[in-house]
Amino acid sequence: METHITNSYTNSLLQLFRFIPTIRNLCLQHTATACLYDNCLLCELGFLTDMLEKATGMNCQASNFLKVFSSLSETATMGLLEEFTHNSPTAMIQATNRYLIRSFAESFRHGPEMEQALTTAGVMSIRCGHCSNEMLKPGATMVHDLIYPAKRTRPTFTQILKSSVERQEQSRGWCDRCKRYQQLNTRKTIQAIPKVLMINTAVHSLDQRQIWATPNFLPREIGIIVSGGQFYCYEGQDLQLHLQRGVYAITVYDLVGYVADIHSEDQSSHLVSMIDGMCLRS
Repeated sequence: METHITNSYTNSLLQLFRFIPTIRNLCLQHTATACLYDNCLLCELGFLTDMLEKATGMNCQASNFLKVFSSLSETATMGLLEEFTHNSPTAMIQATNRYLIRSFAESFRHGPEMEQALTTAGVMSIRCGHCSNEMLKPGATMVHDLIYPAKRTRPTFTQILKSSVERQEQSRGWCDRCKRYQQLNTRKTIQAIPKVLMINTAVHSLDQRQIWATPNFLPREIGIIVSGGQFYCYEGQDLQLHLQRGVYAITVYDLVGYVADIHSEDQSSHLVSMIDGMCLRS
């Protein structure tokens, strides 16, 4: 019998985290040590995970986790608490995802395992379009917000993910060599990928919503190759072809689950966690 958490929209993410083996094992490892922080969310996630595994099918309350989460000053100022924000459930759950992932990595003091498990390592290149002066800075990312094409096209999920991870952008900014504002071209070079790939869909328009409405748009698995700073992403037959050839070292990610904001004209909005075939409503 499956054990469920009850109480609060934040539980949608907690349900997801506990089904990701890497996060579950690391948080349990952390909880077994002497943590120096009174309000540690990673400790609370470990306690909650342990309680759920021992519950043998009974519902469990995430009261302690939510109490600590609500007591942190950042959660209110960042609009992560329902009573202190007017943000939509979608915006809240994606902001909460970023906050929790960062908090877990910062709280794990026993080594680099948690940060490495969640971080896409890269370098951000910022080049002046006028004088070609280039500045490099760290470009590590724990949660990827998807960036959609401007044109009314129907790209695949992996095409969107590739452009979102590499993030080629143009903007105006200050050039130290020109001593004036110029057009800057930004691009990320990827160095390493994590064990757990966390993604925010960042859907903000009808066109983007229609992309997700395409049948079979979200694949059950994707394959990623990092070579020479380039990020290559495959799904479907392309992925199977690379696996059969075995020429490149390819990392395959399986879809563990996702959190969706369900709403219609005659119903209030609510969040649903889809985890490995199970539907859990918050």
